[in-house]
Amino acid sequence: MAGCLSACVILYFSLFFYHNYRQELIEVEQNQLLAMARTVGKSLVNYMNQELESIDLYFSELDTCGSSNDRELCRAAEAFMEKNDGLYDAMACYDSGGTLVFHQGFLDFDYREASGGKEAMICGKKLSANGWYQVFISRRFGWNGEEYVVICAMNLDQIYQQIVAPVQIGKGGYSIVKDRNLVILMHHAPLQIGIDAAYDRSKLYPQLELTDLFEWVTMQQNQEEGCSIIDSYVWDDPGLPPEKRIVAYTTIHISGEEWIVNSTLPYEELDEPLNRMVRRLVAMSAIFLVLLVAFVYFMTRMLTRAETQKKEIAYLKEINQGMELLRQKDEEIQRYERMQSIGQMSSHIAHEFNNYLTPVMLYGEILESDDQISPQNQELIHGIVKSVEEAAALSRRLLDFSRQDSYGELTDQDLRKEVMETCGIIRRMAPKEISVMEELSDEPLWVRGNKGMMSHLLLNLSTNAFHAMEGRKGVLTIRLFRMPQESQDPQNLSGDVTGDMAVLSVSDTGCGISKEAQDKIFEPFYTTKRSGKGTGLGLSVVQTVMKAVNGRIRIESEIGVGTSFVLSFPLIEPSGLENAKQEKRIFKKLIVVDDDREVLKAAEAMLKTFSVEVECYDHPAAVASLLQKKRDYCDIILTDYQMPSINGLELAAMVRRLNPQIYLVLMSGLDSSQFDWYLKNKVIDEFVPKTQLSRNLKDLLELQQRI
Repeated sequence: MAGCLSACVILYFSLFFYHNYRQELIEVEQNQLLAMARTVGKSLVNYMNQELESIDLYFSELDTCGSSNDRELCRAAEAFMEKNDGLYDAMACYDSGGTLVFHQGFLDFDYREASGGKEAMICGKKLSANGWYQVFISRRFGWNGEEYVVICAMNLDQIYQQIVAPVQIGKGGYSIVKDRNLVILMHHAPLQIGIDAAYDRSKLYPQLELTDLFEWVTMQQNQEEGCSIIDSYVWDDPGLPPEKRIVAYTTIHISGEEWIVNSTLPYEELDEPLNRMVRRLVAMSAIFLVLLVAFVYFMTRMLTRAETQKKEIAYLKEINQGMELLRQKDEEIQRYERMQSIGQMSSHIAHEFNNYLTPVMLYGEILESDDQISPQNQELIHGIVKSVEEAAALSRRLLDFSRQDSYGELTDQDLRKEVMETCGIIRRMAPKEISVMEELSDEPLWVRGNKGMMSHLLLNLSTNAFHAMEGRKGVLTIRLFRMPQESQDPQNLSGDVTGDMAVLSVSDTGCGISKEAQDKIFEPFYTTKRSGKGTGLGLSVVQTVMKAVNGRIRIESEIGVGTSFVLSFPLIEPSGLENAKQEKRIFKKLIVVDDDREVLKAAEAMLKTFSVEVECYDHPAAVASLLQKKRDYCDIILTDYQMPSINGLELAAMVRRLNPQIYLVLMSGLDSSQFDWYLKNKVIDEFVPKTQLSRNLKDLLELQQRI
């Protein structure tokens, strides 16, 4: 009786386990197929976007190098076709009147259907006589003062062979590509290209049962991506044998086009491992049943006791793990709340600090340039200005810390140029007993970054190196070089970053950093320097900056030998440099608006040295009233951001409506990235940090005096 009951229990659990394992295996395979479809789709999007950018780049160069000879235009188009041999079946170029200027190959496309502007875009597609689809790409460009349009016929079969076909999915799996109308664009069976995935097949093969296929394509029309199991057929076999398949798809978007990437795998490739598993499971169950029946009487009590103890131990472990997890989460929440409060407090302190520093800085620079003051007193004033600059630098570091990952818009930066300029500053600030060595790349190294961000990183690390070598002779070595992808250590890379890297290392011969300190060195306010020598914010800001630009930082240090900080940046292809420059203007009358009277006095005293009439107001309403009466009352307005009742941006909006020609300069102790949107949209013309007010106004007004 016990043996029969045991056999039933074993059979039940075996079937239950088999069913669950089968479902899990199917789900895993569907997820893998969906991941493959996404991978193929992403590769297609990247490849097509790269080709569109290549066309943009190639013909944007023609925009700036036009010639009176149309033969040169033809040679340029021929060179593009030769450069992309096999990818494009044909190309045609038309002038603004629709006259054909150049063609190569047969282009079956109506010129009047071409659309778009100065960027390459897909304007249509058509099944070619060769049996594959062609995608038509148009791009307008200027040549010899006239507008032309070029149309290229891209061969999708070449893209399929390069991108889709090489992706292996099991033994009999493959991927195909359809458009939003479910017309097959890419398929390993040429006869399937150009037909509708369901309706055309039902007409071509009326004898086939295609119910599952119709449900599958309906799902593709209504959802962005999904998985299923359907009854299908082997389309590249003339006999069209039936076949159950595991399928997954995803939708991609390319230049206004929606394509569906469909990945599929024969179900039998999944079924065979399951059958082997069943046979093994049956054999193991039989052996286990024999052993269980033989020893059931002798082992029942022992097994029961052991099972009970095991469950109790597992239960206690789960409780301990849960308590430990709750403790860790509670500590993380408390740490986050502390850092959030510190960041907000730091931002507020830095802003108020800047308001106090601005008049001191302005008065100090005025006195420093006064010839009537004795050299001894000028030296003292220079010390005051230097101390104020150091306080302003501390204020900027607090702002950098408080803004965390928000650094405004990232732009293309030549890291080599930034490092070369900063090295000149570092050489001047280096102590006499420390020599600075530079080993910089000969080629430009373009990375993504914020204006001044790279020099800020290097100055932070160099200052730390000087402190590490304090009181001894030492060498600071700055290296910048390109590291090819094949030379990179995979352990130091993240999965979403590929390609060559720009590597910047800052090495010193100082005292080194202990292993314990290395684990904490990037924590905010942690410092190994003695009291009064450091804030503990420098390396925290460096790490935050590196995260913002998708870079990495690592430390190599040995006690008594020295330390190296190694920063790695993903290299990029630089975008086109902007050639437009600001119109030079002459300012005759300037209005300063600030609710802090000390700032107004200091600014008025500093501006007396320039040939510009200055008026100061402590309330923005007075300025708005003046401009309502006389809209051309002044040429330039310098306004503080934070003021009671009306802030600087609101005043700027009023001034823009009254007189758009007035040049608007906003000053604030806050981070400049908060005002990027207003600069781009011309709400203001320029932003000036309060701690750099004197230097920026001098540059602006001295330039207009020279004009």
